[in-house]
Amino acid sequence: MFLLGVVLHREELLDDVLSLLVESELPDSIVVESRSGLELLERDLPIFAGLRSIIPGGGLDFSRLVLCVVEEEEHGMEALVLIRKLGTEEKPHGEPRNTVFLVPLSGVEHF
Repeated sequence: MFLLGVVLHREELLDDVLSLLVESELPDSIVVESRSGLELLERDLPIFAGLRSIIPGGGLDFSRLVLCVVEEEEHGMEALVLIRKLGTEEKPHGEPRNTVFLVPLSGVEHF
């Protein structure tokens, strides 16, 4: 078994990713709302508030983590390749990158 994960920083890609997973016969995904570490530091430790204007990608307004357990590696790799092709147009310098990953799992039990 494998874990397919997608870290999204562009809201317009979320529906595309979820649709692609369903089309790839991987409909059991979950979506987690997330925040950047910099945003949490800024909120909890105001001394870091000035970093937002200095650090590229410091102005994140959208962040989601999509997770899906995949039975077959081939299905996971197929979905990974298709997701990677989404939003491949050139991004402005400093804009955070979306990330997709596939990692092996051990000790998975369904209950």
